[in-house]
Amino acid sequence: MLSRWENAEVSTRLFIEVAHKDQATYAAITRKDDWGNGTNTAFLIYLTADAFGIPTHYKPAKPFLPAYQSLLEAWRTTDEAIFQDAMLAAIEFHISRSKNATERNNYEFDDYFDRIYPAELLAVQALRRRDGLPEFQTGHLLVDTPWSIIRDAEPVEPHPVFVAVQDRMRQDYSGFV
Repeated sequence: MLSRWENAEVSTRLFIEVAHKDQATYAAITRKDDWGNGTNTAFLIYLTADAFGIPTHYKPAKPFLPAYQSLLEAWRTTDEAIFQDAMLAAIEFHISRSKNATERNNYEFDDYFDRIYPAELLAVQALRRRDGLPEFQTGHLLVDTPWSIIRDAEPVEPHPVFVAVQDRMRQDYSGFV
């Protein structure tokens, strides 16, 4: 997602298709704790749909989180202060939900990797770069540190096993992209 834009667009189309099916299949009551909760998954649906110009009628069951709504409105801005304010609010939400899940509460970022690698926020930085927008720092180490490392990472060749599996999938399933 951070640089292979043709693959990212195909993945986004499939992601949105699944979101639409999830929305159509499950009642609002069952969606409120998963994709429909208006947080990071909904944010990624809207962000990538906007970035790739893919129409969507997806609506989270719970109201959209204000911090992510603000970032969606500001992600393409060329005003550094507006961008930083929106990113910092989203970062604070990410941090506030980075803890172990309990029997009573689920947290969006309860996986250790998700706590230190805010993929949804790094996607904003990558998409801004793709679109030639100014590469503003956020002013927070949670995003600025991993972004400084991955933004200039050289692509690596896929593992031979991955290539073999991918080739076989294309051979066996005509719709496999």
